[in-house]
Amino acid sequence: MTTVALERSSAFARLDNRRVEILTLSPEMKGRDRERELHEAGTLDRKVKIRSLWQDLTSWSDRKLRRMVGTVDPDPSAVDDVLNRSGRDWTELREDSEGHLLQADRYHDRGHLLVIDRQDMKKRGRRGGRRITLFDRDQKVIAQWGSAREFYQAWLDVVIGDKPSYLICDSAFVGNFIHEFRRDNVILCMVNHNHFLADADDEPTGALAEDKFGYLRHLDNFDLATTLTDSQRVAMERLDLSAGKLTTVSNLTDDLHGDPYRPRARHKGSMIARLAPQKRVEDAIVAVADVAARGRQITLDIYGDGEDRPMLSELIQSKNAVDRITLRGHVEGAKSNFLASSFSLLTSRYEGQGLVVLESMSAGCIPICYEVDFGPADIIEHGVNGFLVDPGDVDGLADAISTFLSLSEDEVSAMRRNAVSRAADFFERPIIRRWGEVLASQSFAPIIRAEGAHAEAQSAEVTANGIAITLRVSDLKESTLTQTFVSWKSRAGTFYGRVEARRSGELITAEIPYSRIEHMTGEYVDFSLDLVFDRGFERVRIACGEDSVIRTSDQVHLYSTKHGNFSGRLVRTDLTSTS
Repeated sequence: MTTVALERSSAFARLDNRRVEILTLSPEMKGRDRERELHEAGTLDRKVKIRSLWQDLTSWSDRKLRRMVGTVDPDPSAVDDVLNRSGRDWTELREDSEGHLLQADRYHDRGHLLVIDRQDMKKRGRRGGRRITLFDRDQKVIAQWGSAREFYQAWLDVVIGDKPSYLICDSAFVGNFIHEFRRDNVILCMVNHNHFLADADDEPTGALAEDKFGYLRHLDNFDLATTLTDSQRVAMERLDLSAGKLTTVSNLTDDLHGDPYRPRARHKGSMIARLAPQKRVEDAIVAVADVAARGRQITLDIYGDGEDRPMLSELIQSKNAVDRITLRGHVEGAKSNFLASSFSLLTSRYEGQGLVVLESMSAGCIPICYEVDFGPADIIEHGVNGFLVDPGDVDGLADAISTFLSLSEDEVSAMRRNAVSRAADFFERPIIRRWGEVLASQSFAPIIRAEGAHAEAQSAEVTANGIAITLRVSDLKESTLTQTFVSWKSRAGTFYGRVEARRSGELITAEIPYSRIEHMTGEYVDFSLDLVFDRGFERVRIACGEDSVIRTSDQVHLYSTKHGNFSGRLVRTDLTSTS
């Protein structure tokens, strides 16, 4: 992900002669050394700058620090929380007996106290409640925030100011809170790099990925959300995760100048993968060992490292394949090995796109891949520029390798030509042109806010097919809705979903089929109304008053919470639809 962000930023700068900043929130990135290293290595274009939150704060003057706007009333007694300074390092930490961070003090480059980030505000010594305080050089409070996300947004407001800007987020961690950063002059884009479900083998109505849960249920808060493949975009649209904000923009890949006619040892294979469960490298080892057992000459070099290395080493030995399969470990520039290799393997459980597939094809190395979500099938045409195998079918993988080894030189040369030609669709210019198209299509129109909107359940009934809901919405003022949805979220776990609703004046109706909720048996679920505007999004909890008509069942229990909100609990597992 980091490599992709660096390459994309550099391509923006080169091809559009544009100033690009990569923003980082990590305290470990304080200092400019990493930027210089990347520039010197040629990894980062000279017009691209890495800008660190902590580099800014620890070097800014008091005058510039005062541009940071707080969100809570300043408490001058916060300075009394300062820790004893133990040395010259710019950070002092306080932890509990189990090593959990309770407080971090940060110091200005000039030596005075800058920030106290205290995370035990409810009860000293126990995590809970947060207060971040920014000080001037006289140790007077400049501003305070009640959460890290508010603190980060204050910095972004200073960095971006009122300039029309495009903010592209590649980090799921940051995406889980950056969706709240809505400014008229900022086009906010979220890039989804990997699978969006908690389990890649799960049904498409199951739980969402935990590390992405925060932003996946707020995609309409972004101006634009991208996927790397059409297949993932369609899968996410099928669940109504976005009201037209999703579009496909693939990763770019280097032009490795693969020569389709260059002689290569047909039996030589390469694989680039982390040695981790997601990559399922053991399947590649078993398949290659099986091909060797059939009497074929074959070798496989595996580049990458990870937790599965000991297990994979034992597997290679157990298959008597030590002289055929080699774990090369992490090697800088490993993709260059595709230029001398004849075929590559990808056996992952899932992929965001599978950048190594594109790199292999760019080098004229034929990819043989599991047809997993998402990526390979969007890139490879089976038998034309690569091979697709049913996921987890090790015998099928071995058969595909054997088929490739049996092809004539003319057939292989044709496949290599086709592979290089297909990879060219993902080179720098076409992908940056695509980014230009999707960003240029966005509008800097004022963001519509409907913070005072109110929704109340008129009726909710468990039917033979699911849940039928009628709502009344009010206090929309002059806002013009484009779409409405009824959404639900489990209180535990990461279940989330929504269905489009119909609006007639103040009344909104929706039907939630059992097929969308049957996986949440035993879960408590809270319902909301999602209001989508041309540029704007509001999620409103649904009130459930005394006048609301609620008809529940043995399967689904619908009720009003103690706070007067509409919620439910799926009681039984035998939910079936008669439709």
